[in-house]
Amino acid sequence: MRYLIFYSIILVVGCNKKNENKKMQTAENLKLKEIALDKQFTYAISVTTYIPYELYINDIAAEKDYDSGSNAAIEMNPYLLGNGTHTIRLRLLPQMGKETIDVESYEMSHFELVKVIKNQNGKGLKYDEEVMKLPLPPMTTPLPFIEMKWEVEIDDLPYQLEGWSKSKAFKKEDSLVIMKQVVAYYEELRNILNIGDDKEWLERTKKRREETWSLMYKQKDKIKETLKKLKKTVTDECRNNMLPLEDYDLFFYAEGKILSLERRKTEEFEGYDANIKGWSPLIYNDDGGVYDMGIKIHMPLGSDTFEIIRK
Repeated sequence: MRYLIFYSIILVVGCNKKNENKKMQTAENLKLKEIALDKQFTYAISVTTYIPYELYINDIAAEKDYDSGSNAAIEMNPYLLGNGTHTIRLRLLPQMGKETIDVESYEMSHFELVKVIKNQNGKGLKYDEEVMKLPLPPMTTPLPFIEMKWEVEIDDLPYQLEGWSKSKAFKKEDSLVIMKQVVAYYEELRNILNIGDDKEWLERTKKRREETWSLMYKQKDKIKETLKKLKKTVTDECRNNMLPLEDYDLFFYAEGKILSLERRKTEEFEGYDANIKGWSPLIYNDDGGVYDMGIKIHMPLGSDTFEIIRK
């Protein structure tokens, strides 16, 4: 028997700033629109939990954490193309080896939607305000999972992005055919990484950088350093270290407009006692450390080629 607890909350936050923002140009020689630090809003979910959870923003997996405890802030901006109504969905799960959620651990967990701004020195984020708590309903009897959903209206983001708004919507009933196409694309990406082709990887991830640097309010003087680190990851760490693609499932997000291959549950991986469920299968083993190159892909309307759109 499956159980579902569903909450729906609508909240209006922010302020209306018409014509505040133009689409930012973000190529390597990009022109970034200058936005005052006090307008560089970042929305996030503040997480303190003692049980595994999955967090979805606008039907896209923002975090899948299957450990027994977490204290983190999960940024929402990568999944917010602009202002409007956005959905938050939270799925709480039992700890590994258990069939139901531990009641005491559940009651100790809490989640909040917060809005933060950058510190005045431009480094890191500082707490600005709590927008709303994401209340967990009472659970008197252990359940195999609990799922909740909220809606929030945001109208003070200083950017508007295309993202997957003009992308092909794939259907789950066509999974077998789509899986072959997606796996073929992932194999291309794995080969690019395994030969250390940083130029091709930068080209394949250009769209993602163009958008994420905008929504992260990336400073122009930091771009060169970021690119240097990315190139080094590909040429020094991924080269000849990519593991085979294996043991994954296909996931559909954003009403089928975003696709992702994700690893299945493990109890041991590459010599570690670890559950890598939710990882990208693009995994490399460098100097005894295991890392994944997280990607989510889409196919623009009018195209027959996938593109990397988010991590």
